[in-house]
Amino acid sequence: MPRPPPDPGLYRKLVWLTAFRVVTVTVLLGGTAVVSWQEGGEADAVLAPIYALVVAGYAGSAVFAFALRRRAGLVPTAYAQIALDVLVAAGLVRITGGTDSVFLFLFALATVNGSVLLFRRGALTASALAVPAYLALALTQPGGVPGATAFGHAAAFVATAVLASYLAEQLRSTGELLAERESDLAVITALHEAVVQSMPGGLMTLDAAGAVTFANPAAEQMTGLPAAAARGRPAAELLPGFEPGAARDELEVVNARGERLRIGYSSFGLVTPAGAPIGTALVFQDLTRLREMEEAVQRSERLADLGRLAAGLAHELRNPLASMSGSIELLRGGAAASEEDRRLMDIVLREAARLNELVTGFLQFARPVPLRREGVDLACLLDETVAVFRHDPAAAGLELDTDLARTPVSCDPAQLRQVVWNLLVNAAQALDGREGGRRGRVAIRCRLDEVGGASFSVEDDGPGVPAAERERIFLPFHTTKDRGTGLGLSTVHRVIDAHGGRVTVDSPPGAGARFTVHLPPP
Repeated sequence: MPRPPPDPGLYRKLVWLTAFRVVTVTVLLGGTAVVSWQEGGEADAVLAPIYALVVAGYAGSAVFAFALRRRAGLVPTAYAQIALDVLVAAGLVRITGGTDSVFLFLFALATVNGSVLLFRRGALTASALAVPAYLALALTQPGGVPGATAFGHAAAFVATAVLASYLAEQLRSTGELLAERESDLAVITALHEAVVQSMPGGLMTLDAAGAVTFANPAAEQMTGLPAAAARGRPAAELLPGFEPGAARDELEVVNARGERLRIGYSSFGLVTPAGAPIGTALVFQDLTRLREMEEAVQRSERLADLGRLAAGLAHELRNPLASMSGSIELLRGGAAASEEDRRLMDIVLREAARLNELVTGFLQFARPVPLRREGVDLACLLDETVAVFRHDPAAAGLELDTDLARTPVSCDPAQLRQVVWNLLVNAAQALDGREGGRRGRVAIRCRLDEVGGASFSVEDDGPGVPAAERERIFLPFHTTKDRGTGLGLSTVHRVIDAHGGRVTVDSPPGAGARFTVHLPPP
């Protein structure tokens, strides 16, 4: 029969059995001392062997304790402990009356201890030692022992060994099965934990009252709260507008970090195997970037349609506009024109020039020039553009602050300069109308992104962009300025979109506006 694998809990059982032996020997020592005190010196001759047996028990336990400290040779140590238990039982039985001793049960106890330590092998080993030891005591006892009595005791020891070994093996198989189930459960639990923790979408579980009981890392990221802080709070507080039981819905939330997110969610009830409701599971994800992309695509489609229409219309406007301007110039230079006529003609020419500027910008927007990419340092490009803008009348009274880090990009320098110029003009126009010499501050910064791309921002401390206007500021001809054409930000969006980048706007109420341009890696 193949030898069974070593019991991983053998060390612990040996420690407990050693401790149990020490307690038993101590109790025996205490009882012997009490008898000695009650009987006086007359019992010393009888009790002296018990004292010797107690000393032997202590000594054996000390040896085993020392051996256990090394955690080596545990199986031989277990066999030695079984042998010691049988010898102690035999010695105590011999001292206290032989086969009539009340300590005969120690042989059975040694067998049980053996089954606990080494299962069937331990029980059979203890029985193989206990039966000969008992028969030797019976044969050497003065006056002898009836054969039936000796046979009955020996058979009881063997029966104890058989029963103990059976129970020990059942315990072993049950323990192995339990360990296997625990291992499977640990694997399933670890897999479940890994799946939940690695989900890109948020997952929260709610109790019957709608309070959060669990939140995974993605949910923590989206709500801006750690799971410990979210636990116990109503889900409707973390996700305002959330309605339990919704198959699919979206809502706009502002998380604990102040970020505005577009959240898509669905929820379903949690029930026990018996069908009793125990709460709700809420699965949600951040759709902000997706919705921004959809809006950008729709905006691009609208701009493309508008551009095709505008190209034809602008072309048709420029020819008659040029004829009108030329005719007015000739009339203005004639001798018959009065001062009042010339003043009116100047107004016509000025407005015609403005209209021509609008048509030119419209044509540039509608028929963009193909990109001519080259590697440039974004910091140098921004610095040069800002230096030119400082001398423009639009920059009068402005405080221009730059914080530019070396940032290599691949772009069309001419078109990117136009983007920067338009953003600077837009910031300057946002600061018009302030009293005093200082109109306001415009900050220009550029940095490398974490993904290897680049970004730069133009920020002013003006009144900001109202929330209702943010979705329309990149549309052509949409302007909130008195004399704005509505093409500056539209051109910015078109050029950056052609570069494969994106433009974002951050404008807290009353705290100015920051336009950030994100460019892809070179």
